[in-house]
Amino acid sequence: MQPIGGIFGTGNTIELPASERVPRPRLPKSLRAQHQVSQEPSLLDDIDFRILWISRLLSQTAQGSLLYALLILVVDLSSRSFYASLFVACSNIPSIAFGLPAGIVADNVSRKYLMVGLNTFRFVFMLFMVASEPSLAGVFAATLGIWVIHQFYSPSEASMLADLVPPTRYTSAQSLFNLALTISQALGLVILAPIMLRIGGAELVFVMAGALWLIAGALTVLLPAIPLSEGATKRPRRRGLIESLGDGWRFVKSDRPTLEAILDDVMVSVGMSALVVIIPFYLERVLGTSKENTVFVFAPAALGLVIGLRLAPVLGRMIGERLSATLALFGFALCILSLGFVEQFYHFLNETLHVPLDQITDMLSISPLIFLAMLISIPAGISSSVVNVAARSILLQRSPAPVRGQVIATQGLIGNVMGLVPTLMAGLATDIFGVVPVAVAIAVLIIVAGFAAHSVGRLSNPEPVPAV
Repeated sequence: MQPIGGIFGTGNTIELPASERVPRPRLPKSLRAQHQVSQEPSLLDDIDFRILWISRLLSQTAQGSLLYALLILVVDLSSRSFYASLFVACSNIPSIAFGLPAGIVADNVSRKYLMVGLNTFRFVFMLFMVASEPSLAGVFAATLGIWVIHQFYSPSEASMLADLVPPTRYTSAQSLFNLALTISQALGLVILAPIMLRIGGAELVFVMAGALWLIAGALTVLLPAIPLSEGATKRPRRRGLIESLGDGWRFVKSDRPTLEAILDDVMVSVGMSALVVIIPFYLERVLGTSKENTVFVFAPAALGLVIGLRLAPVLGRMIGERLSATLALFGFALCILSLGFVEQFYHFLNETLHVPLDQITDMLSISPLIFLAMLISIPAGISSSVVNVAARSILLQRSPAPVRGQVIATQGLIGNVMGLVPTLMAGLATDIFGVVPVAVAIAVLIIVAGFAAHSVGRLSNPEPVPAV
């Protein structure tokens, strides 16, 4: 649940303000960076970026609400937990089947009109959902359909972001884009969908989602129609489909920093997908509380996400996006590892360091283990947010404009291929080995993969690879 086009073209380059082009006395690098940041206005002050940001907020709120309602329908229409895992896996299948073709479409079709058309199609889709009688087959068909649309919408939306923002501000722009996603998840998953389900059932959620997509489509009409990049328009048309589909992957494979960034982001996504499967068991078997308290226990992670969005641009300027992504990935893995050893962590703090956890949790009327899990979720949210922002910023900076949409689609494809098996196997492994060993195994695998990705990135070319 994700900027790019004419920055490198001849007619759509965004000029820096004249005040930034006036020669200034040379300052130390750190002071120059701080001074430049202090002079930059908020990206939300730009009307085009603000329209795109609001459109993303509305469309993601609609998508989150709809997926929550569809998941509840799956639970209501079937008593088997396998269908819940299959529902989660439905997000992977469309990416594997349509991810690369969607990247080609995003690079060769006007992003503005593609986004308008897809939002309109989502609205019509919801009309059919309202008129249909819910069934298990219909729910899975709708889930696959909405994710197919997302495969085409996501790289187009991401490409439009880079069309509107100077390359020097990609990190800040991606941070704001992720903030819209975080807010939309809180609105859609936590607030609107549960309320709408209680008031009017799934049909009311369908109506609300359709209305939000209709408004988002109307907003995208107001975006500028930026021409395709020169490289895309001059690309030879007589090329085989297989050759065209491989453009994004060929760039990723040849540009090691981009591959490192994608692997960092993918490992966080895989870890999150596996956690979604085991968290209900974790709450019941380790924390001793009902799985219905998932939102309450891990709500502080939202605070961590917001902190991470603010922290990512600062870390990018201080130590660079690549090191930020690597360190944050290891931090995320350590948080998962801490969840696996939360009981030992509690005894160490309470009995060895004599931290008054029992007194604090008695005052709050919650279990000490739940309290620690809530605390751990904050740095986990910070780490995952920093990885995502830093990795996407690297991808935007290094990928050539003619294939940037395909590079983004390739990132989604890699993530879904790598995440499909862990998502399907996490529940089975939990039943066999227990939830704590699985959590520890997830953390160890992320750490090993992080070292491997960093090793790949060290064998890197300093400059981006030329356009395909």
